[in-house]
Amino acid sequence: MAFLAGVMLVGAVLIVCFEIWMRYLVRKPQVWTVEVCEYILFAIAFLGAPWLLKKGGHVSIDIIVAQMAPKTQIYLGLFSKAMGILISVIICGFSMATSWDAYISGVVVIKTLSIPKYYFLMLIALGYFLLLIEFGRQFFGHFKELREKN
Repeated sequence: MAFLAGVMLVGAVLIVCFEIWMRYLVRKPQVWTVEVCEYILFAIAFLGAPWLLKKGGHVSIDIIVAQMAPKTQIYLGLFSKAMGILISVIICGFSMATSWDAYISGVVVIKTLSIPKYYFLMLIALGYFLLLIEFGRQFFGHFKELREKN
């Protein structure tokens, strides 16, 4: 998914370059470019977040945690991963339910382009489902580490 997010970022850069070309050199600006780039940035956030979590790139302040005993650090890790699992389950479930509702009712996001809203909600559900898997993997990693310390 991170690779797909990277490809989408390259696509957004190319779209912006195309828009600059069309606006200032050809004098025929395109109305769809800004909106498509907005959608791409939205998708990148939800596709890239699980990879970022896996790589440990999320923002964290560990100045206090680093001073604690190793076993306490593991317990805090278990707690934070459990909270991540809980939040991911809630948001994933809610976004899936909302996506289904938007699909059934036919809600459309109308700007320059008309796109069914459930596409965006499914991206949220997919992103949080992958986050759920990664939080679970890390939770069991901490749990295994705790069992080895005992």
